[in-house]
Amino acid sequence: MEKKIKGLVLASALFAGGASAELNYTYVEGGLGIWSPSGQTYIGPDLRASYLINENVFAFGGFRFLTDDLDYTNFHVGAAYRQAIDAKTDWWAGASIEYQDIDGGRSYCDFWGCYSDSFDDTAPAIRGGIRHQLDDDIELGVSARLVTGDLDYFGLNGQARFRLQDNLSLTGEVDLQDGDFGLFGGVTFFF
Repeated sequence: MEKKIKGLVLASALFAGGASAELNYTYVEGGLGIWSPSGQTYIGPDLRASYLINENVFAFGGFRFLTDDLDYTNFHVGAAYRQAIDAKTDWWAGASIEYQDIDGGRSYCDFWGCYSDSFDDTAPAIRGGIRHQLDDDIELGVSARLVTGDLDYFGLNGQARFRLQDNLSLTGEVDLQDGDFGLFGGVTFFF
């Protein structure tokens, strides 16, 4: 009987609305992104931000401009719900709007009309993941995203943050976007 009571108390603590891990969801993050689809190696700035609205809801967004033979621009903004699993681990899930633009910089006209090698799309997406504070200095995370629309893709991401100071971390991640390899390296400033 005592084991059942302990199990019930533990389950209640895990799923209680007031439970929260000590992970910070108010930050700005910036660095260099690299993405390698179809023989290209796109490289450029990658900026992100998150703001904790209340104990369980946060807003997030990001902007990246990567370039090679073509330019790739990505902008997303959304909101998510977080829930503690334990004192060091959260899961989260949310939705966003994602804008993508691929621009080759060329336009041409012929007898049938005018054309461009540019294409853009705005579509909804769902995102989710897990964050875990491994120790005082290292945070690990994994996430997934499914972007719909004409430029749809599925992405998986693994991230690590190493604390340099109380509010500053070195950040690195590996990203697979429809199987195409990407990297991010930068810093995260927490508020």
